[in-house]
Amino acid sequence: MRHVALPQLTDKPVPVIGVGGMLLAEPLRSTGELMPWDDAIAVLHHAFDVGITLVDTADIYAPDAAHFGYDERLVGEAVRTWSGGRDKIIVVTKIGITLTVGPDGDDLWGRDGSRDYLLRAAEASVARLGFEPDTILLHRLNREQQPFATTVENMLAVRDAGFTPRIGIGNVHLDECEIAWEVSGGAISGVENERSPRYRDDTDVLAWCIDKGVAYFPWSPFGGGDDAARLPVLYPAFADVATEISSATGRTVTAHQVTLAWLLSNGSVVVPIAAVTRAATADSNAAAFDIELSAEQITRLNSSPVGSGSLFPDDED
Repeated sequence: MRHVALPQLTDKPVPVIGVGGMLLAEPLRSTGELMPWDDAIAVLHHAFDVGITLVDTADIYAPDAAHFGYDERLVGEAVRTWSGGRDKIIVVTKIGITLTVGPDGDDLWGRDGSRDYLLRAAEASVARLGFEPDTILLHRLNREQQPFATTVENMLAVRDAGFTPRIGIGNVHLDECEIAWEVSGGAISGVENERSPRYRDDTDVLAWCIDKGVAYFPWSPFGGGDDAARLPVLYPAFADVATEISSATGRTVTAHQVTLAWLLSNGSVVVPIAAVTRAATADSNAAAFDIELSAEQITRLNSSPVGSGSLFPDDED
């Protein structure tokens, strides 16, 4: 696995591909049930073993509101019990989306960027993980609650309280990146925004991250849900390039691997977050880092038809 230096994020070597924990906290499509705890730990350990030593989680990654924080507890145990040691792993978690049990037992979603809430959420994240994460990102903004500058100040309070050495932001627009940079004095560790064959907006945010040396974490890099499973059919340009590389190298290359290579071609600050539920998927993702795309192939992929828009439009959840 290739690693890069991203001092805004961490002093540790950063793998060019990260592992997302979200799917390990959701019922599997194949069974309708959560993956057994020990099996999920084993999947994360395997990802770490093959060099994917950045893991991305969030306090809301859980099967339901009653199990809020499930994935943080899972990631915490996986990191603490991995033979390679905590110091080799970069842990990113996210706070700011609320998930509570409603009066009828249903899940109630919201957002809260207040100082009190973010401090309590960060403290709870640290408790569930069992250690301070390398960075805590604001998961999503509540744009109606307060000026974003105030929200950034509240995230700085999280850092200053000792819950994490660095802070970042997610699902943001360019003007919000600039506000966060100014208010924090250039202390933004990373931006986690959606980017995939399905959704390619906010290119200006990507350019901003490249300019500032801020880690850019594309979430749902395969488009999420059914789009991820049907990527070669929905986005045939990526399948075509996979076929070309396979024919030229004698190596079996998939459209999903080409997608990761395409994202990595955007710049050295890009670290796609690809969720896994099987060791074989981690192996496939890890093998994508050394796929070389030609300039013509990159241009072709960039200009290929986009998908149906954001997986989670900004006015939802």
